[in-house]
Amino acid sequence: MFPVRLPPSLLVVILFAVTTSSMTGAPAETASVYSVTQAAGTIGFTIYGSMLFRIKRDGEFKNFSGKLSYNPANPAGTHVDLTVYTGSVDMHNAAHEQLMKSGEFFDVAHFPTMRFSSSSADIKPDGTLAMTGDMTIRGVTRQMTIPVRLRPAAKGAGSSGAVFETTFPIDRTEFGLNGSPTLGGFKLSISNNVQIHVTIATGLSRLSFVR
Repeated sequence: MFPVRLPPSLLVVILFAVTTSSMTGAPAETASVYSVTQAAGTIGFTIYGSMLFRIKRDGEFKNFSGKLSYNPANPAGTHVDLTVYTGSVDMHNAAHEQLMKSGEFFDVAHFPTMRFSSSSADIKPDGTLAMTGDMTIRGVTRQMTIPVRLRPAAKGAGSSGAVFETTFPIDRTEFGLNGSPTLGGFKLSISNNVQIHVTIATGLSRLSFVR
């Protein structure tokens, strides 16, 4: 038999077809989607004020929900969509909570939720993530980039995932949170910057897998 010589153009077509077939059959990286609940996270804040002395007030939100997509092999693909129910604010002080729910701050009657939805995540040289997304409070949406630290879940916690932690400031006046609390009948001067603290653990409430 004589060897069959294929035209160069046909060889290119065959090589492309084989390569495409191999790529199609390769397993895609998967990310687990977790439910963000009170059992797997905390959301709090710290307000600083002054009168004749410096004052610090801590609070938290008891009710929130959302989803977090995470693949340890691809942290840059992390995505979070988190909704916080403003009426669940807890400061261990009924008067302060009433003020936070009023029109001077969260205006719970008109804006029962606030939300953060990420659009991208970049890995920094120190291993932290810089997550960029839209923050919406009182109907005002602003793009923010927040630092996120990842650490392994504690042993014996029933989770093989990771813990996401972040503390970052927001300027409350940019979202219309312009109220002034009182102490002993005197108005306090409170800082525009409020520190937000978020901790979310993955692996405790897995929803599904996405490709």
